[in-house]
Amino acid sequence: MKCLVLTGISKDVLDDLMRRHIKTIELRSAHNIATAMRAEVGDCVFLTSAKTFDVDRGTLGIIAQVTGKEIYSHSLMFSTPTLIQESEMTVVRLKLEVRGVGRVVRVYNTGILDTTEAEVVEVSYFDAR
Repeated sequence: MKCLVLTGISKDVLDDLMRRHIKTIELRSAHNIATAMRAEVGDCVFLTSAKTFDVDRGTLGIIAQVTGKEIYSHSLMFSTPTLIQESEMTVVRLKLEVRGVGRVVRVYNTGILDTTEAEVVEVSYFDAR
């Protein structure tokens, strides 16, 4: 199945998703936001701890379905008597329903601000290798 790929997700977050302790993740990195902006409710996403350019055939991760999406921005202000600095941050929250463990078969896009997609197959722990 073709999935959007979210990379650099910490192993603790992946474990919590598998155990169903959390169901929503908040994405702040530019490459994951570019991918998550394309995700719609019902889409398949593949989450992995591997970095964007390390995702290749055989990379393991979690397959999940998007059940909700929220996008918001907030501003941060910093000021001193001689300087005022403002920055904005966009955050995408995805509510997920875990489907299982998967392995990448083929990667399609890996640009820094490009949507990363991959062909993923579900892995059964009973498959012989």
